Parts: sequence; structure tokens; C-alpha cells
Amino acid sequence: MLLCGLVVLAAAGAVQTAAAAALPALGEPRKLVEQQHGPAYIVQEDKIHFYTDQQWRELGRKRAKAYGYPLPVREMNSTLWVEYDAQERMATQMVILDGNIKIRNFERYFPGLYADLIANDSAAAVIRSYPRDQFAVGIRSGQASERWVRFFFTNDDPTCLNMHSRIQGFEITEGPPRTIAGPDKTKKIVGCRFNGELGEFPADGTWHRADNYFRPGLYFSERLIPRRGTDIVVIHHAAMPITTSRDDIQDLHLSNGWAGVGYHKLVFADGSVADGRPEQMVGAHAFGANRRSLGIVLVGDFNRERPNSVQLESAARLTLELLKKYRLPVEKVLPHRAVNTDTDCPGRLFPWAEFVQRLRREMKE
Repeated sequence: MLLCGLVVLAAAGAVQTAAAAALPALGEPRKLVEQQHGPAYIVQEDKIHFYTDQQWRELGRKRAKAYGYPLPVREMNSTLWVEYDAQERMATQMVILDGNIKIRNFERYFPGLYADLIANDSAAAVIRSYPRDQFAVGIRSGQASERWVRFFFTNDDPTCLNMHSRIQGFEITEGPPRTIAGPDKTKKIVGCRFNGELGEFPADGTWHRADNYFRPGLYFSERLIPRRGTDIVVIHHAAMPITTSRDDIQDLHLSNGWAGVGYHKLVFADGSVADGRPEQMVGAHAFGANRRSLGIVLVGDFNRERPNSVQLESAARLTLELLKKYRLPVEKVLPHRAVNTDTDCPGRLFPWAEFVQRLRREMKE
């Protein structure tokens, strides 16, 4: 590893830019790297000794462990650390961000690398490690791994690793990723399980296959539990602005310590419907009733405004489809407040009587 800990050194005098960052390729000669990024502004001699470029030249030493170059990444002034081999070609590169990026926003900042990370022949892996689990993606050519990208996450990230985790930096190497060993085993992360089949990956057996969280889709931070059956359908409001997206709700539910979005279906103001938690899995929307219920949320705050007719019609149509699918009567459709009495969900302005009347009428047709 290039640095002892995740030392963030903002490049002095680096010019902020709105452009995404372009990274040099492994194997590029030092001369070409410095043509693109300018001279190194910081030099690492060993694990604890760092010098400015001028100090290093005054010392008269020829080889250093790593060189730090300014790397403007959109609104952040970050650092590109490079290790060179004996031929002065790039052997390893590490990006340390002056800030953090969610996995799901990574494309905006590093579009070229993102395209490689989501390629069909890429493969993701995790390892239980100090001070927290690590995540890496292997970028392959045919059957052989060419590069591995290992990610560092913020220490205050409250979630298990998933597409909403916040990246503080990453390292790109040839061959399998390296493991950080730590002395304090009590800080080892436990209890965070990952989707996907587990198996030896790579050959040493320390890394295990995982979902590739960079690929589009909705991922959950732990394995979900199958529901035992379907007795009721529970209607909610998001109690959030009408412009709220599924990702916004996912963020909120992850910050609550849940596996991800707790509703099974989401209905938006324009009538569109999005999938949330898989129907066959236990949700997180109605305490005490999650194992035998489906949760539908209408996006909006219906203590402040009434849902529009398009949204209500779409929610009714979806509810009817689920009632028929699970062979339930209209009486099994309940407002959240009927299940948990400490809430007024789906909101005081939600026209519940009108909604149920619509369901009864259309169920008979």
C-alpha cells in the first residue's frame, strides 16, 4: 500500500474544475504521467516521511516510494499517488479524494474507469478486513485479470458496503488486490452479509465474490428474508417531498440501519411505479407485520397536500393487481396507521374512504 493510513493531501494551488478526472494507465512512463499532471508536489520516502518536491530535490535522493500529483476531480482538489517500477513506469496508482463520492455517483467523476468497472467481464469481491470490510473489482481481459481496483470508504459511513457507500479513495494494481492487516481485531466489521454466491476469489481464498455495486440496479446491504405469506397490503405515504426519488428513499432507509428501501412498490406523482424490495422478501415498512405483508408507498407528504388523481389511480390499479395475485379481499388493504397506531400514515389528507370505494368498485368489474 502506498500510504500509512488514508492521508488526504489537497494539492496546493490546484485549479478546481468541473471536468471529470482522466487517469493515466498502468505501465505509462513517468515522463508521460508528468506531462499530463505536472511535477509531483509531494514525495513519500517511506511510511512516515513526506517531503515537498523542492525538499526532495534538495536532499538529492533519486528514488522514492511514491509521488503525489495534483488531481482536480470536479469540485474536489485530490491527489494521485503513483509508484514507479525500476524502469520508471507506473506500477500502482492510488487516488485519495479531498471529499467522498457515493458508488452510485462514481460515473460522474471517473467515467472512463466506471465503464471498465461495469463491463460484463468484470468481477467484484469483498473481504472482511481491518478496520472495515474491503471491496474490489477485477477488470478482466478474457480469462485473465488485468487490473484490480480496491476501494477505501469513509470511516463514518454508517451502512454496510453497497451502492450508497461513500468512497474516499481507491488503488489500482495489476494482479489481485492487497489486504490491510490491523492489530486491533475488535474493530473488525462483523454481521454485514453480502448478496451473491460466495466462493474462493482469487486463489488465496481471502477474497469472496460479491455483487458489483457499480452496476445499475437496487442493491441491499444484507441478505433478505423470504416472507412467510401475504395476509395484508399496507398503504403508506413517504412523508417526503413529491419530487423524492427511489434513491432518496433508499438513502434514508439505509441511514436508518435497514438493508435498503423497505417498501415493495413505490408510486410517484406522475403515476409511474418503481420496484423496491422484492415482493417475496420481508419488507421494512410496518412494524410487527412485515413478515406477512406487502408495502406500497405513494411518494409525497399527505399531511401537507392531497395526492393527485393520476397517482391515486395508479396506486389503486397496482393494489388491485396485488389483491388478485395473492387472492385477497379489499378488506385486507390497510392504511399504515391501522397496523401501527403511533403514526398517521398515509397522511391526514389521503382520501382513504374514496380510495377503498374505488377498490371495491373496480374489484366487482
